[in-house]
Amino acid sequence: MATKKKITRKELKKPDEFVSKTTELFRYMQDNWKFFVSGLLVVFIAAGVGFLWHRHAVKRETAAFTLYHNILLKTRTNGAAARKAKVCADWTLLEKQYPGTPAAVYGLLQEASCFLNHHEYQKCEATIRQLSKDSKTPGIVSFLSRVLEGYALEEKKQYAGAEKVFSGLMGDPNNFLKDTVRYHLFLCQLRQGKKEAAKKTLAGLKIQPKTDFALPVILVKIQKARLGIQE
Repeated sequence: MATKKKITRKELKKPDEFVSKTTELFRYMQDNWKFFVSGLLVVFIAAGVGFLWHRHAVKRETAAFTLYHNILLKTRTNGAAARKAKVCADWTLLEKQYPGTPAAVYGLLQEASCFLNHHEYQKCEATIRQLSKDSKTPGIVSFLSRVLEGYALEEKKQYAGAEKVFSGLMGDPNNFLKDTVRYHLFLCQLRQGKKEAAKKTLAGLKIQPKTDFALPVILVKIQKARLGIQE
């Protein structure tokens, strides 16, 4: 049978450790209440600033995307203004008024596309460089800007440079236009007289229900027929 441990009178008179620590903490708070109050105020102010900043950021991004939509409508209309290259400069408004917003980043991509459509290749490439320098540019935007770079080089008949761009994009994890990129790689190889390389590239392009929406399927079939490539 286990024996009970006897508590001595000395131990009974000894103050409880938890009570002692609690009393000590309470006295410390009484003596230093100003520090605790000021600390709580800092926490509440920080929380309030965070809440107001979040609301401001949401309003700012909403306004930025509204401007993005308005500029997109203007540049896509069939009016005389949309047919002039200067309409592309409207995209710079986004970067000036709402720098750092997602809308501004996508606006730069639209600006590069607009310059390409108006054959302003140097301005297109300058905008693409601006996107590539920003480490915060989303991967999908970087991929699309590189596609535009390839298109610009291809249109300038700099096929070697364009081939390098499209070849590099084939292994890009953000490449959701693999068929389209492959087709333009094929075109650049063909126009440089690399018939065997071009034939091999085109043979790897399979027409199927999930084929890229941007791919000119009819042209692909014609090219395959010319090169004797069987589906």
